[in-house]
Amino acid sequence: MSKSLAVVCDSTADFPPGMAEQLGLHILPVHIVVGKKDHLHGQTITNKEVVNNLKKKKQVYTTPFYPYECTKLFDSLLQRHDEVVSLHLSKEISGNYKSACAARKFMGQKDAQRVHILDLGSVSISLSLLVKKAVALLSKGVPAANLEKHLAAYQKNVFMAFTVENLVWLKKGGRVNAFEAFVGNMLNIKPIIQLRDARLEPVERHRGKKTAVSHLVSLAQQNHEKFKNCEIWMAYADNLEESMAAREKLAAAIGKPAESILLAEVGATISVHTGPGSLSIAMLPQKAA
Repeated sequence: MSKSLAVVCDSTADFPPGMAEQLGLHILPVHIVVGKKDHLHGQTITNKEVVNNLKKKKQVYTTPFYPYECTKLFDSLLQRHDEVVSLHLSKEISGNYKSACAARKFMGQKDAQRVHILDLGSVSISLSLLVKKAVALLSKGVPAANLEKHLAAYQKNVFMAFTVENLVWLKKGGRVNAFEAFVGNMLNIKPIIQLRDARLEPVERHRGKKTAVSHLVSLAQQNHEKFKNCEIWMAYADNLEESMAAREKLAAAIGKPAESILLAEVGATISVHTGPGSLSIAMLPQKAA
């Protein structure tokens, strides 16, 4: 008899509309603090509300879910399932993975052995693509205990890069210093930041958002030529029209229908650090290298 599995991921994973529900995922919400009020992402505050608060220049920041929140979810799921697989964004970017591991220590030994916690070394839509692949592998019979080994090649080859509208939020998150943000905004400099070795690193800088988006599309095209057969997603934060135009340009460049490139809204836990107007592209090869 096959084992019953529950798959958990944290709310930093950004999916196209309805996909998280289709995959049967259990979402662990990250905390979003606005002013002095603590919210749970997706439960007590929406993406739109977070963006509106950012536009009003209110103090907004995120914190990982607490270990006891994780333990409570794990315990609940183990009452209905044989095992739990918990998938998280890069520990180089956030403390979510650490918090999930701490949660397992509060559980009894037998129950703790039934929980498998993985750091997918990714974020936002690249994290979601890996979560989707993980669900597919599990549904094909890959044991939960062996999932990390089967995902390794996909993690190594996942691509994600993004650009932003304003450097102020990257400054708050420590991605650029205050001087770089001041000069960059003055000169209308827009960086392209890429996921590399589970970290986010600036790889290019361009004058103007239009130029940056154009180079972002070119970078994605280059990676598509390397991957050939891959799944492509784009994510936007309060700039749907701009993202749709970029999708059309990328689709034309790679010879695919625009509709084959799925769109997702950047979740609040990511937009807090990238700001309104960010645009990202992620790709995952259909087959492991």
